[in-house]
Formats: sequence, C-alpha cells, structure tokens
Amino acid sequence: MVKKMTLMILAIAVAYVMILPDRSYAADAVCSNGECIYGYFGSQSGDAILWADSIYHDDNWTRVKIQGSGQGALQWFDASGNLLGSSALAGFSDYNFPPGAKGFRIRASVGEFHALEAWSDNPNSLHVVFMGADSAGNSCIGCDLFNCPGWSEYMGKLNEIRDAIPPAPNWNQVAAIFRDTIVPRLIADMEVMLGTAPTPPAEPADLPGVDTHGIETKVPSMPDSGLDTSGFTKSRIESEAPQIPFRNDDSGGFDIVNPLDTLPALPDKIEPGNTDAGGWDAGHPQQQDDQLPIPKDQTGTPDTSNAPIPSQNNDTPPSPGDSSDNPPIPQDDGMQGSKYYKKHPDDPDGSG
Repeated sequence: MVKKMTLMILAIAVAYVMILPDRSYAADAVCSNGECIYGYFGSQSGDAILWADSIYHDDNWTRVKIQGSGQGALQWFDASGNLLGSSALAGFSDYNFPPGAKGFRIRASVGEFHALEAWSDNPNSLHVVFMGADSAGNSCIGCDLFNCPGWSEYMGKLNEIRDAIPPAPNWNQVAAIFRDTIVPRLIADMEVMLGTAPTPPAEPADLPGVDTHGIETKVPSMPDSGLDTSGFTKSRIESEAPQIPFRNDDSGGFDIVNPLDTLPALPDKIEPGNTDAGGWDAGHPQQQDDQLPIPKDQTGTPDTSNAPIPSQNNDTPPSPGDSSDNPPIPQDDGMQGSKYYKKHPDDPDGSG
C-alpha cells in the first residue's frame, strides 16, 4: 500500500514538473491531467489575483464556487490586470465568469470569503479544488501528502534527471559549422564521386574569306515621286473641287412624333361602374345583341310558331302468320335430326 501511494505521489510530482514549462496554472498548485489542488485563496489573500495561466495570462476562468459570510465582492480582470467587473458575495455562491475573465480576486469588507472550486479552459487546470479557510497562511500545499518516507530521495532522482538533460545547442554556432565545414566537405565528396564537368569549348572564330559581293554598298534608291512639287494644297483642293448640286426633296419627308402624344385621352371620371372606354375602344368590334338576324328579303320578324310534326296513326306492326304459342319439342321424330338429341337425366324414361 505504501509503495502504491509512493508511486502515485511520484507520478503527480513528475506531471507537475513537466507541465510548468509549457503552460502554468499557479506556482503553488499541484496539477495532474487537468485536476489541480490549490491552497487557500480568498479575502485573506490580499490583493493577489489568481490567473487561469500564471505565465501567459491567455486562458479564461469560466466558473467558481465561493463560500463565506459577511459582505464581499468577486472581481475579475483582463490579461493586463485591468478590472472588468465585479459581483456581490453572499454566503455560498456559484458564479459564471463573463468572456475574457483571465484572473479573479475575492475581497471582503466584513467577514471572510474563500474559493471552493473553479473551472477554466486551461487544459492543465480544467478543474481546481481549493483548501478551506483553515489553511489560510499555510504556504505549503499538500505537505501532509508529501510527508512520506523516501520523498527527498525521489526528489533527488528528479533533479538528477533534470541535470542529465543537455542544454539547448547554440544554433548560431551550429549554422557556422554547417556553413564552414559540412557544406565544403559535401561539395568535395560529390566531386570525387561524380567528377567534374568538362571545360566548355572556346567560341569559334568567324569564317575567313566570305565574299559578300559588295552587298553592303548596294543601297536601293527610290525615284522622286514629285509629290513635294505637285502644287496640291488643302486650300487648292477645296477651291478647285467641283460643286455638288443640291436637290430638294419634294416628297415632304416624315415627322417623328412622340408616341405618347398619339394615345387617346383618358375618361373624364374613373369610378366604379363607369364602363365608358372613350377613345381607347376605337376599332374594337361592337357587342352584338341577342336578336336573330333578319333575312334580306323580309322586313319583319320571321314566324317561329310550332314546327310541323309527322302524322299519327294507330296501326299495329305486322306479325308472323303462325299464331301458335307452342314451341317445337326435340323428341318429335317429325323434326329433322331430333332423334339425335341427348335426353336429359331427369326424363321419366331414365334413358338420359
């Protein structure tokens, strides 16, 4: 049991040592996997501001639980330590921080208030648990937890691990060595392995004795066109040009009018029930009445009295001469082929 407790304490301490150089919560907090244990923080902490990230001040508090009695205030600050706002405290309270609250402070004018739990967006301190008011003034957080056999030996091993890590190289010196030593050696080795390119040939001289047949002296000449001495000028052309006769247009031409001016006038009154379209109805077919057309050879209304109907009579339709109501019987031998009919099973003779 003691060995398991010792290993757990060692794991917490290693995590604490590895977390601080990258992103820190607070110098006197113990954190592991986002869970932190902090000492007392409240109205007895004076003017101290508790930051979500004690180094960069770039993480935000999101929520805090505060307990106490009396009269006090919760204050929150931006990354530069400027007061953003405050909220009154009374007994046990649970507060949600506004956006941009990088740090907070607890003040009390009467009584005492202290933090119980807090949450932030710092991945190394997502949830923080605070000690109660009884731990106020105690600068050692978790001393009872670390007061175990072999603690100093474990801490000494951590110091040995830290001291065994070599310091960061001098990058300027590394660059100088690479430039002055590695690069020239690399070039020399490449020449040994691949060889060097042959020397480029010299530029050939011009061929001697080329006969140009005096072409450089044969410059073509153009005869004088005489345009400069022709005597044609702008004023002479304008004065000696033939006059173009002007002919009047006797057709009268045509006028382009505004089509809006050719529209008929609107009705004088536009009101419900007024169906007079004025000039807008010109050219439309007129509505016809329901009277039948009158032939040209008649002067009055045609006679539309009762139409003629066929004459009526009481004649009965003709009927066949045989008035007998008895139908022929298939068993009658007098009928052609009647003896070949199959008898019905229900016949009295039973022959069916």
